[in-house]
Amino acid sequence: MKKLLFLALILLIGCKNESKKPSDKKKEITNVVNENYELVKANNSKALLIIFPGGGSTSKETKRDFKIIDKATEKGITVLLMNFGRKLWIENEDSQELSKLIIKAVEENNLSTNNVFIGGMSIGGTVALTLSDYLHKTNSALKPKGVFIVDSPIDLFALYESSQKDVLRKNFSEERLAEPKWIINYFEEEFGGKNSLLTNIQKVSPLTITTKNVNNIKNLKNEKLRFYTEPDTLWWKENRQTDFESTNAYTIQKTKELLTDNNWDYVELIQTKDKGFQNDGERNPHSWSIVDIDDLINWVLE
Repeated sequence: MKKLLFLALILLIGCKNESKKPSDKKKEITNVVNENYELVKANNSKALLIIFPGGGSTSKETKRDFKIIDKATEKGITVLLMNFGRKLWIENEDSQELSKLIIKAVEENNLSTNNVFIGGMSIGGTVALTLSDYLHKTNSALKPKGVFIVDSPIDLFALYESSQKDVLRKNFSEERLAEPKWIINYFEEEFGGKNSLLTNIQKVSPLTITTKNVNNIKNLKNEKLRFYTEPDTLWWKENRQTDFESTNAYTIQKTKELLTDNNWDYVELIQTKDKGFQNDGERNPHSWSIVDIDDLINWVLE
C-alpha cells in the first residue's frame, strides 16, 4: 500500500512539473504553393507584401535570391511571391487578371488588405508600378500603401533608345548585340513602327522621361515609393560595355528628378555601393542583394 501511495505521489509531481513547462511553440507559418505564386502567411499578419520576379524568373528564384521570408514573417508580414515574370510591360487586361488572381489568394487565405505593399526586381518592378496604379485607379481593396522597384526599366522608350545606341557599337560581339537587336525589333513590331513608337509606347510605359509623361503612375503620387539601384558605372563599362546613360540606374535617377520637380513628396531614391551580388557570389549590381531587407521591412511597418 505504501509503495502504491509513493508511486501515485511521483506521478502527481511529474504531471505538475510537465504542466509548468513553458511553451516553445513557434509562430505558425502557412505555405501555399501553386502555378501562380507562393504564399508564406505569417501568424497575426500585419501587412501583405506582394513581390514580382525579374524577367524569366519565378517565385523559386525570388525566394532563393531575395532572402526576406524569414525576417518578414517574424515581423508579422505575409509574403506573396508571384510567378508572373514573362512581360516587359503589362496592359489593363493583364492588371485586371493579376488583380483577380491576388484577390482570390487573399480571400482563400483570410488575409487583410489594410496594409498592402507591392514591389519587384527588374521588369517585376515595372509590373509592380503599373499594377499598383491600376489598383488605385479602380479603387481596389488591394490598392497598395507603398511600391518599390529594384533596378527596373521603368521608361520603355529610354530602353528602346539605349538599344538603338548599342547596335551601333563597333566593339560589341554578336552575342552582346542579340538583346538590343531583339528589343528594337520587338518594340517596333508591337508599337506600330518607328514613326508611331513614341506615341504608342507611352500608353503602356510606366513613365516617359523624354516627354515628361507620368500619367501611367499618376495615381501613386500620394503613396510611398522606393527606387533601389546601384549606379556602378565601372562594372557596366567593363562587363557590358554599357555607358551609364544607358543603364536603368541613370533612368531611375532622372525619374526621381522628374517626380520631385512635379511635387511628388513620397519618393525615395536609394543608391547603393558594392552591394550587388548574385546568389552564387558573382558581382552584379542588377541584383536583389542591393536591397537592405531590415530597412525595407521597417518601411513596410512604419
